[in-house]
Amino acid sequence: MTGQIDQDVPLLSPGREQIQAWTQLMLVTANALRQRRMELGQAAWSQQRAAARTAQQYANDLDPRVRAMAAADEAAFREAGASGAEGFEHRTSDEPQFGWTVHTTAGPMPENSPSGTRGAWGLWAHGSYHEKSLSVFVVVPDRESALRLRDEVTRGEQRTLKSLGELGTYGFLRAEHARTEVREDEVQLRERLAHGLHTAWAHDPGLVAGVLRPARDENDVDYSSIDQLAHKLSRLEDRGYAIEDVLGRLDTGAIRAWYDQQDQELCNLAGYTSSLVSQVADRLQVVDAVQVDPVVSREVDQTLAQGLHEAGVESDRVYRSRNFGQVKAQLTDLRSDGHDLTPLLAGLPGEKINEAGDPAAYLRAVLEKRARSSRPTEATAEAGRAAAEAETGIHRTGPDLGPAERMMRRYLAPETADSVIGCRAWPGLAKQLLAWKEEGAPVAEELARLPEDRVRSAGTPAGYLKTLLRRGVDFRENEARKAGEVSGRERDAQHAARVRDLTEVDESRRAGPVTEAVRDGVPPSPFEVRELDPTNAVERTALEMSRGAGTVEDDAYIAEILAAPDPGEVWSKFNRAAEARGRAVDAEQQAAAHARTPDDLDTRPREDLIGQDEAGIDRRRADRESAIAHAEESGVPTAAALRAEIAHRPPTTEPGAAARSETRPASPAPPAPTRQATHAPRPRR
Repeated sequence: MTGQIDQDVPLLSPGREQIQAWTQLMLVTANALRQRRMELGQAAWSQQRAAARTAQQYANDLDPRVRAMAAADEAAFREAGASGAEGFEHRTSDEPQFGWTVHTTAGPMPENSPSGTRGAWGLWAHGSYHEKSLSVFVVVPDRESALRLRDEVTRGEQRTLKSLGELGTYGFLRAEHARTEVREDEVQLRERLAHGLHTAWAHDPGLVAGVLRPARDENDVDYSSIDQLAHKLSRLEDRGYAIEDVLGRLDTGAIRAWYDQQDQELCNLAGYTSSLVSQVADRLQVVDAVQVDPVVSREVDQTLAQGLHEAGVESDRVYRSRNFGQVKAQLTDLRSDGHDLTPLLAGLPGEKINEAGDPAAYLRAVLEKRARSSRPTEATAEAGRAAAEAETGIHRTGPDLGPAERMMRRYLAPETADSVIGCRAWPGLAKQLLAWKEEGAPVAEELARLPEDRVRSAGTPAGYLKTLLRRGVDFRENEARKAGEVSGRERDAQHAARVRDLTEVDESRRAGPVTEAVRDGVPPSPFEVRELDPTNAVERTALEMSRGAGTVEDDAYIAEILAAPDPGEVWSKFNRAAEARGRAVDAEQQAAAHARTPDDLDTRPREDLIGQDEAGIDRRRADRESAIAHAEESGVPTAAALRAEIAHRPPTTEPGAAARSETRPASPAPPAPTRQATHAPRPRR
């Protein structure tokens, strides 16, 4: 076909206008979903992604931007600053800061300090005001951060030493809490090993330096022996024995004698110390594949073999069964809690166990039923462990994660249990499981119905499993609480009403998500995040460290204001919007008060509904303030908001107001506002 084409050629793809309309619709939908998610308190719609974000926040808290210095670090930093070490800078405030004269010392953390092994910098700020004085020591990641914080407390009365001290204290609290929620990486674990050595062997710093000295070859530095010692102490810590307590029980005199006989540049002092720690662990009877008291494990094996033999059960089929590990963990838990296993394993249904396709699973069901009516009979559940602690002089000061591990292996498949226990977020889940066990929460029912495939494939299996269990346990507890309230109302209506007022559950959050930060006990931020100025170094750092301690809306606000190219403008926009919204609320309240004001019917001549006219004025003012607040949040210039067309609200008679008089002539109605007609563009066909 030839010739000029008079019409547009139809296209298979949508036009530009349709694409723009579709994009705008998607943005509006995404914003609405985001707002709804924040109203529900969810960090993400996906539970797996929310768990991964929570675990990452804990990992960030392990190394906060600003944290208070340890006591051993303070001494080393003071000494390095006084001796004129390289890189140290001293400054005194030119003018008093809030009446205080401030002296600062900033410099790299010394190599012999527990927190100075990763190139961190320290800041020491000392202030004096007449007879008062205050010293603040903080650790920051780099020189730039140290100098920025130093300038904040020495120039222009920007921030006080107290603000800097609160920032460091809060960072320390967050780091200590995160250490019980996620596992540390290799470098962080080495730092804590260094701190433990400095604390336990403070009298011999040379020996501490020898343990922390890595092996060197021609091309690289080898930390394998140091990491082996750190991981061994970490496993003991999981059983409740502090690193400082274990190291403090070692014979440092014998270690020093051995060290002096060796070539100190070539000997492996960390490996030698690790062998001594293994000997202590053997005496404590905790080095075992399943972390069980050997006395308990031996009794479980003997009692189980005797019970199977007396019942005529084919023991080989039970031992080779896929679920035998769960049976062993179940019996171990019962025995560790003080139950007598002999009556539990007496008179087993041998024929039914032999005929079952999975004899271990059938045996587990039998034991589960019998355990419901069993009661602890012994005061000391693990006599062997208690005797070992008395012998070595080391006692548990922290939680024992062994029962939590056995619980995982009891209810989950082996590969699922391995993925959960090997996850970095395992300590937080284990701690929560132990707390639920003490409270008698229905954890077993939730573990029995878990989607194990999704748990294994999750990025953080332990964090995802913790989220699933928490939702299930909260739902069951809330349902049980409601059932108790119904039963109470039937027995005594008045008493049930009083209990209901005290224990009422919010329906909107009954089966909804629970804020991780609130339930996990994250230290609450001591700062008002909406009042922190992001252009200030101290307060910007406080904003960064406040993530995860408040609501999801607070986290969204922090992320937006820190990522903005002009944080000051974003901060002022939020403040202006909040002020306008507050003025709108005040105007609405005044309008409601005026609307409820009746007029005097006996007044001649009477003004037509004076209170209602005032209410109309207040409503229009409220509409104006709401428009300004919306414009501020949307980034519209304030001038455009002031010119926004406000819908006219005619005066109305509220309930309780005076009725209009029939004899008084009606006042002429004001002219209706005219609007310029606008026509929507027609879609191109």
